[in-house]
Amino acid sequence: MQALRAIRHGVHSTMTTVLVIAFGAVVGVGVPVLWIWIGSQTQHTTAPSATAFAVVLVGIVFTLLLIGGFLSYFADRSRSRQRRRSDWMRGLSEERKRDSFSDVHPLELIIFCAVFVDIIVFLVWFFAFADPGTPVGQG
Repeated sequence: MQALRAIRHGVHSTMTTVLVIAFGAVVGVGVPVLWIWIGSQTQHTTAPSATAFAVVLVGIVFTLLLIGGFLSYFADRSRSRQRRRSDWMRGLSEERKRDSFSDVHPLELIIFCAVFVDIIVFLVWFFAFADPGTPVGQG
């Protein structure tokens, strides 16, 4: 019975990790790309406009706040938090709290994954595809 419980816990933690990474990629890449596309639909020329910039900026911030609030609300509801005493208030014979990956709030993990994906995408774009153009003052 204990082996079955260990397998179930392993599958659960693996699926949680996969979902956090996938959702972090969607939040990190999907939300900005979606709002850039929406902003591009608000202008009629190829010249950048203040309206498009405002739509993209407000849209991204609002969407990320909405996603963050949604995830935070459901993560706090789903966790059964027990009131524990702080480590400094425990006796020397009591068991100390061990830090683990599962103690981290899921929203923190998703934001970390989103930032990590954004950094990787930026570095690949910058070093592989970005064209610096003609240097100013040369020639």
